[in-house]
Amino acid sequence: MDDLPYTVEKIPARIAVGIGRRTCNADGRSLQDIPACWQEYLSTKAAARTPNRARPTVMYAIYADYETDWTGEYSYLLGCGVTKADKLPKGLVTRHIPAQTYAHFRAQGPMPDAVVGVWAGIWGSDLPRTYLCDFEVYDARFTDKKNPEVDVYVGIKDE
Repeated sequence: MDDLPYTVEKIPARIAVGIGRRTCNADGRSLQDIPACWQEYLSTKAAARTPNRARPTVMYAIYADYETDWTGEYSYLLGCGVTKADKLPKGLVTRHIPAQTYAHFRAQGPMPDAVVGVWAGIWGSDLPRTYLCDFEVYDARFTDKKNPEVDVYVGIKDE
């Protein structure tokens, strides 16, 4: 982990609404499921259909409901932050990001390779993960054509 710097932060609870999938890294399903989730989210204009969007608009990719660890099944949701989640349009679901301590990584450079590289480093680490919830933040920095950036938050145990 020495070559993958991070900071430790306590993050308050958040709510996101979007499109979800149940997937797995070990059997390779995530390689199809996650891009398919992005495609559906963007093609159905899910962000525009989401009521009570928080401002500024921030997209979240959320990993939760881990069966075991990063090799088992988990739930993935791509969505945007909201102030409240009620009366959702058909096809959209809610995911709560719990308040907890997170290791905060920054993925910088060509996407999605930069994000995948951060996750590869996390998977190969001995980080004391909670496997409660992890998430990525896609804000205005993500669309920077010269140096896109994404924040990756991994739930860790308090020491």
